[in-house]
Amino acid sequence: MMTWAWFTPPVIAGGFVVLTLLLVAGLVQLRRALYRSQDSARQQIRALDKELNKANKQLLEVRSVVVGLGQRVSEQKDIIAHLNERLTELEHEDTDGRLYSRASKMVKLGADLDELISECELPKAEAELMMSLQNKLAGKETIPPLTSDPDEDLGSRTASRRPSRKYR
Repeated sequence: MMTWAWFTPPVIAGGFVVLTLLLVAGLVQLRRALYRSQDSARQQIRALDKELNKANKQLLEVRSVVVGLGQRVSEQKDIIAHLNERLTELEHEDTDGRLYSRASKMVKLGADLDELISECELPKAEAELMMSLQNKLAGKETIPPLTSDPDEDLGSRTASRRPSRKYR
């Protein structure tokens, strides 16, 4: 059997002291590790708070830009609506211009006087004028030459009617 002689009170007390010291050393190491992890967590929290603040500022900037863009889009929608209304008004007002351009195209394609009057609802005089203008532009009719001084023609006509006077 074993002897329990070496289990004397000083050895047992020494064992308790060693165990206590080991336990205290382990607790100190554990506490240091806990403090280090807490410090690390605090630093991470601070860094995350800074990033969160930065992200909030960026979000506010983006939000203000989006509001500004929304206002501009709204203004552009109003302008487009106004322009559409104006375009509709102009389309209704310019029916004569469209009739004349249609009549011009018809003359170029060879339409006669009766077709212009019936299709474009033009008076006979306007239809004749339109045909004459298109024929002159196409070179089918000659354009009379213009004189440089319209009074010259009148002067030569009136001079032949009046007797010439001699000044003394």
